[in-house]
Amino acid sequence: MVTDSHFDISAAVVRQLGDELVSDEVTALVELVKNAYDADADFAHVVVNTADAPAHSDFPGTSGFISIDDNGVGMDRGDIDRGWLVISLSGKREMKAKGVTTAKGRTPLGDKGLGRLSTQKLGARLEMDTRKEGSETLHVAFSWDSFTEDKSLSAVPVTVRKADQPRLKGTRLLITGLRNTDVWKGAAVEQLANDLAQILSPYEKARTFLVTLTIDGKVIDLGQISERVRRAAVGRFAIDFTEGKLHLDGKVRLAKLRGNQRDEELEFFENVVVPSNGRDFYEYLKGRSPPVNMRMSADPAYFVEFDYSVELESLGSIDRLQSKANINSTSDDKDAEPVMAADPGPFHAEIDEFLLRNDEGALRLSGLSASSEIQRVVKRHAGIKVFRDGFAVKPYGINGEDWLRLGAQQTSASSWYGLRPHNVLGFVSISEARNAHLKDKTDREGFVSNAYAQNFRRLMVHSTELIGQFYEWIRRNYTKYREERLAKGYAFEGAEREITSARQVARTLKSYTARSKSIDNAAAEVQQKVEALTTRIAAEPLLSTAEERRLAPLLEAANEALRSSQSIFSEMEKYASDTEKLASVVAALSPRLEIVNTQLQDFSELAGLGLIAESLAHEVHNQTDRLTQRARAAIDEARRDGDQNGKLVRLANDVLSTASALRRQIAHLGPTLRVQRDRVELFSIADFMGDTKAYFEERWHEDSIAFDLNVVRDFDVETNRGRLLQVFDNLLLNSEYWIKQERTRNNKERLGVLIEIEHPFVRISDNGPGIDPSVESNLFEPFVTLKPKAMGRGLGLFISSQILGSMGSSINLLHARNVSGRRHVFEIDLSGVARKV
Repeated sequence: MVTDSHFDISAAVVRQLGDELVSDEVTALVELVKNAYDADADFAHVVVNTADAPAHSDFPGTSGFISIDDNGVGMDRGDIDRGWLVISLSGKREMKAKGVTTAKGRTPLGDKGLGRLSTQKLGARLEMDTRKEGSETLHVAFSWDSFTEDKSLSAVPVTVRKADQPRLKGTRLLITGLRNTDVWKGAAVEQLANDLAQILSPYEKARTFLVTLTIDGKVIDLGQISERVRRAAVGRFAIDFTEGKLHLDGKVRLAKLRGNQRDEELEFFENVVVPSNGRDFYEYLKGRSPPVNMRMSADPAYFVEFDYSVELESLGSIDRLQSKANINSTSDDKDAEPVMAADPGPFHAEIDEFLLRNDEGALRLSGLSASSEIQRVVKRHAGIKVFRDGFAVKPYGINGEDWLRLGAQQTSASSWYGLRPHNVLGFVSISEARNAHLKDKTDREGFVSNAYAQNFRRLMVHSTELIGQFYEWIRRNYTKYREERLAKGYAFEGAEREITSARQVARTLKSYTARSKSIDNAAAEVQQKVEALTTRIAAEPLLSTAEERRLAPLLEAANEALRSSQSIFSEMEKYASDTEKLASVVAALSPRLEIVNTQLQDFSELAGLGLIAESLAHEVHNQTDRLTQRARAAIDEARRDGDQNGKLVRLANDVLSTASALRRQIAHLGPTLRVQRDRVELFSIADFMGDTKAYFEERWHEDSIAFDLNVVRDFDVETNRGRLLQVFDNLLLNSEYWIKQERTRNNKERLGVLIEIEHPFVRISDNGPGIDPSVESNLFEPFVTLKPKAMGRGLGLFISSQILGSMGSSINLLHARNVSGRRHVFEIDLSGVARKV
C-alpha cells in the first residue's frame, strides 16, 4: 500500500534560526520597526516598561513588556493564516521582484519572511492586535517557550481571535517575559539609545518616517542632527551618483586653513589671510592647477567651493558583469555586447567635517551657545553611515567602523587637513527600489559581496580620496604662499618664536650696539684729548715737562688703542645690522624647510623601495645562478642514467627557462639602480626602445598586449640610461593598467601600445580608455590618479616630468583624441639630451 508522506520540522529549529539571525536587542527592535515601515505606517512608537504588567494580556502574572505600535495597513485573518504564520513566506519578496510598491510608493525593506522571529530575542511571549481597513481587530498570541525539540512546528499552539480592544487600523505588538531587563536600565540605556540612534537615520533627508522610544516613562532622545549643528561644519560635501556618473560638490570655510596652527603660523593666518577673507590667497591659488573645478565662494561664510565629475567607467579597478547577450552567447561573435560596469544604482551622500576646537566661527554660523553641543553631537554620530530608506545598513559607520578607510588616508604631515573618521558626520542615502542590487546579508551585517557592492564602495572611496587630494593641494600651496609672502616682507610681531636664535642674537647685538655707541663717544673725546697732548709734546719738546716727556710713548700707545677700539665699534654696528637681516632671512626660510620636509616625507617611501629593489635584484641574481647550476647538474645526471628520467629532464629544462626569464626581468631593473645612476652614455633611442619593447613583450605575453614600435627618424641621446628608463617604465606601466581595465570591458579588440620615434620626440599612445577629462588639466601634479590607492599613488607622471625637466627635456599630453573623444598621446621632447644632427 502506497501512502503519501511529507516533511515536517522541529519547532526548536525556528527558535534557533531566530537566535542566529538577530545579533542583539537593537537589531531586533529595528527589524520590527522596519515591518511598520513596510506596512506604510507614518510612525512606530516603541515603549519599554521593565516593572509593570501590561493592561491586557493573555499571559498574566508577568512584569515588564515591550510594545511596538504603528498606524500601518494592518492584517486580516487571511493575511495572518497565509502569511504571518508561515515562516519565511513573504509577499514582499514577490513585490520587490515585480517592482511593485506600496500605496505610499515604498519598496518593502524585508523579503525573507523572518522579521517576526526577532521578537524572541526580546521576550518569551508575543501578542499582536491588528486591524486592516474593512475588517475586525484580531488578536494573536503564542509563547516562544512552546517551540521545543519534541514538538513539530505545526503542533505549536497559536491563539487567533477577535481582540478585546478594537483599534482604528495598524498593528500593535506586545512582548512579555523580557529576556534581559538589564539592557533597558541604568547606564545600558544610554548605550542602547546611542546604538539605536545610529541605526535610525538622524538626518531629515535620509529619514522617511517617525520612530519614538520611551523607556520606563522617559522619552529617549534618538539624536536628530539639526541643520544648526551642520552649519558649524568647516567643510560640507555633497555626492550624487546617477546614470553612471559621479558628481561631487564641496565648500570649505577659511577656518580650515587655521587648523591647529600656533605661534608664528597662527599670526600669519590672522594678520595676512583673514583680513582679506582669503581673497589674496585665492588669487594665488588661481595660478595653480587644482584637482577639481574651484571658485571663490559667493557665500561669505565660506572660502572656496568646488565641483568634480567622473564616469564610473573611467575609474580604475571597477567590477564588471557581462551583458545578457554575452552570457547567453557561445560564439566568438566580435559584435557581441561588451561587458558592463556593475552600476549600483543612484544614490546621494552628504559629508560634514568639523574642527571641534579652535573654531570660534562655528558657533556664530550655528547659532548655538556652546561648542560643547557640537562636540556632543559629532561624538555621538561620528562616521559616514549608509541608510536604506531611513534605516542604517550595518556595520558601515556604526560605532566608528571606518568602512571608507578615512584613517588610512591621513599622513602625519597633513593630519589636520584630511577627513578623519571621528571628525565627520555623514550619510549615504540608498533605497530598496533604486538600489536593489545592493542586497543585505541574511544576518543584516553588511551587503552581500558582489560587483555592485564593490563599485558602490569604490565610488565612495574615490569621493573621499578626492576630498583628501583637494585638501592636500590646498595645504601644499598654502605653505608655498606663506613662504613667498614672508620673503616679500609680510612681517608680523612675534612670528619668530620657533626660530628664536637669530632674533635673540639680533636683539642682544642691538643692545650691545647702543651701549657701544656711548662708550665709543666717550672714547672719542678721550682720544681727541690724548692726541692733542701727544701732538703738543712732539711739537714743543723744550716746553714740555720731564713728566710729560716720560709719558709721551705711553700716550701714543693709548691713542693707537683708542683708534682700534673705534674701528671695532664700527664693525660691531655693521654686524648688528647684518644680524637683523639674517633674522628676516630665517623667517622666510622657515616655510621653505616645511616644504622640503613634506617632500622628503612624501618620497622617503619611494627611496626605501629603491633600496629594497636593489637588494632584491642582487639576491635574485645570486639565487638564479645557483638554481641554474643545480638544474644543469640534474640534467647531466639524469641523462647519464638513461631515458627513464625523461620527466626529470623536462622539469629541469623548465626550471632553466624560468630562471632565465627571471634574470631578464631583473636585468631590466639594472640601469635604474643606484650603482648605475651616475653613468652618462651615448646611445640610440631606437635601440633603447627596442630593448624596452623586448622586456615588455615578454611581460605582456600572457595578457596579449601588443607593443608596436615605429621609427620615423632615429636619434642619439646622451644621458643616464636608468633615469630615462624610469620615465618610459612609468608611462608603459600606466598603459598596462588601463589597457587591462579596458579589456575587462571589451576583450574582443586588439589592445596595445604604440611608440613613435621622430627626432627629437618620442610619442607614446595606447588604445585603452584614454585620459579622463577630470584629470587631464593637472595630470602631471603629484597624487593625481583615478586608480584606487592600493594600485597607485599618482606619482608616476609627476616623477617622470621631474626627471625629464632635470635633463632639459619635457613631456606633454597632446590634444589628439581617441574614438571616445579623450586625449591619449604623450609626447616626450628629448631636445635637452638629443645629440645634434
